[in-house]
Amino acid sequence: MRGPAIYTGLLRLLVALLLLLLAVTRARALPQEQERETLGSLTSIGEVYVNDSPAPAEITIFSGDRVRTGETGSATFNMSGKGSLKLSPRSQVLFSGKYEYTAELEAGAVVMNSVSGPNGFTLRIGNDVLVPSFKQRTALASIDRAADGSFLVTCSDGAIGVLTLKGTSGLFLQVGQSVTAAPNGQLFPVIQQAVTTEKLLSGRSSSGARKPRGSYGGWGFLGLAAAGAAGIVAAQSHGGGKQSISPSAP
Repeated sequence: MRGPAIYTGLLRLLVALLLLLLAVTRARALPQEQERETLGSLTSIGEVYVNDSPAPAEITIFSGDRVRTGETGSATFNMSGKGSLKLSPRSQVLFSGKYEYTAELEAGAVVMNSVSGPNGFTLRIGNDVLVPSFKQRTALASIDRAADGSFLVTCSDGAIGVLTLKGTSGLFLQVGQSVTAAPNGQLFPVIQQAVTTEKLLSGRSSSGARKPRGSYGGWGFLGLAAAGAAGIVAAQSHGGGKQSISPSAP
């Protein structure tokens, strides 16, 4: 008579322990789920992966998600009230959703479109971060990561800041200006050559040499006291984005 009773008691104890284990596991998992903040939506075409899983045509992106495009894939991430990021084929972006920056370019090429102000879309590139200017309505820039870990940033609309995360310097790009960001965070302005239609047709200029389109005098260099992007963004209102400072200045 005692055998069935003991068996029933042990079975109930086992079920109770199992329910307790499930409750503890769920309690531990809830904080991790709550930390995954909703960042925006991703629309994709072709070979696109989110956290190494094939992505549907449209999917919600959370903080911590990594998006990768294949040979035939492209994707556009939209963040309400902040801007968008277009990923070219063979690119990879980590959407960290951190306070210092929204996302980080890990490979390939992207086009960043950000609204102005402190609430705009920000992108980390190596040891630098791209932020929109306060004085322009929007900022549009293309970013291409090279095999050596450097980044080429070109501003095509508005103005955008390329600011160091670990240093105390940075600069703002105007339309048509480019800069190379080295792996260590150093910035090297790219002096482009301007060629008019008349010169292209004639094959030469009256002086016999092309004139540079931009020079160091047209760059907005900043001396920054804060290494974090939050302090960097605040410094924009003081730097103005268009102030010309000697390249040798900190």
